[in-house]
Amino acid sequence: MKKILVIGPHPDDFEFGCGGSLIKFSQKKFDITTYVATKGEAGADWKVRVKEQEKSAGLIGAKIIWGSFKDTQVSFNRDLIEEIESVINKIRPNLIIVNYHNDTHQDHVAVSKATITAARHANNVIFYETPTSIDFSPNIFFDITENINLKIRLLKSHFSQLNKTRVENLSIIESAKSTAVFRGYQARVKYAEAFMAQRILLNLICLEK
Repeated sequence: MKKILVIGPHPDDFEFGCGGSLIKFSQKKFDITTYVATKGEAGADWKVRVKEQEKSAGLIGAKIIWGSFKDTQVSFNRDLIEEIESVINKIRPNLIIVNYHNDTHQDHVAVSKATITAARHANNVIFYETPTSIDFSPNIFFDITENINLKIRLLKSHFSQLNKTRVENLSIIESAKSTAVFRGYQARVKYAEAFMAQRILLNLICLEK
């Protein structure tokens, strides 16, 4: 069984960036583990956010490993690197998916940079985008046309965050769907998720078969 490790700074980050892809991997019976560095307590009651993340993970049959860090207080340091590295060593994934490091949120920057170091011996490491990513120039696309409605279900699991885009009258659902349309147009499909490769082996395409 192929193993995938998905890393996110907060609950709901990777649902936005790669939820549709994770659904497809789940349908193909891949073993998916998620590492969430914080419980998102700066965005809502942490108990609520934990339940939301558990609901989302249940929809794709993913396991959750919770990090030991506080929301908005994650620093790029040895403790963070070692915690992520310990997860990598435990899971031994074939593919690591983490948020892109050029970002306006300090937690996103720290988690991504720490993962680059922690995953220095891994074969396949790719980055997903978040609403706060900067200068994200993808070179990998994943067709999620068949799974767009399931991706929306994942995002709706995080009910406390649906309207926290900081843009008037714009929900995270609308933002995610618009992003999927834009990336789909770039990939010449209706809906897609986009990624940037830190390092990838071409035989990774066998994962989908």
